Amino acid sequence: MEKKIDKVRRTDRQKEEIDFMYSLLENTASCTVAVNTEEAPLIHSTFFDFDKENNEIMFHFSKYGYGGSEMTDGKPISISIYKYGKLYTSDRTVNFGGEYQSVIIYGKIRIVDEQEEKMNAMKSFFNKFFSHIPTTTYKESSATEANPVHVVKVKIDKWFGKQHLVPEKALSSFYSDIKPLI
Repeated sequence: MEKKIDKVRRTDRQKEEIDFMYSLLENTASCTVAVNTEEAPLIHSTFFDFDKENNEIMFHFSKYGYGGSEMTDGKPISISIYKYGKLYTSDRTVNFGGEYQSVIIYGKIRIVDEQEEKMNAMKSFFNKFFSHIPTTTYKESSATEANPVHVVKVKIDKWFGKQHLVPEKALSSFYSDIKPLI
């Protein structure tokens, strides 16, 4: 029997080009990760880094939060990475919609325990977002300071890309007034 994770329902929106996947992963800051628990699915929003060479997603979380007990080695995980664009109108409200690009990733959790690998992963993550900050303005974190942090690597087993752009039949399109900042 074919599993739901083995296919994309909207094949008309599927993007299989590797460059599409890489571009979205390299140019997006945050993701949502989900793992099963006995109680309910655990969802965690976090910043991430993509290691293209090893085809891995890296993120971190506190050892002391809910994720600390649920995100364990070998546990299956799904990751959603997405961007949105313009909203659009049509002649019927049921056909209104919005642009998006997304990649859904399936893999297994690997908690990074080895100190050097953990610090290298955190440095890679830091460089993705903060490489423009002069090193004279801060002190590097020590391994002791990083101790409360779990670094997770997820080797990508499967991934699916999708893209939906404003259709030609749309009556109008516009960017939402929703502000992207708190």
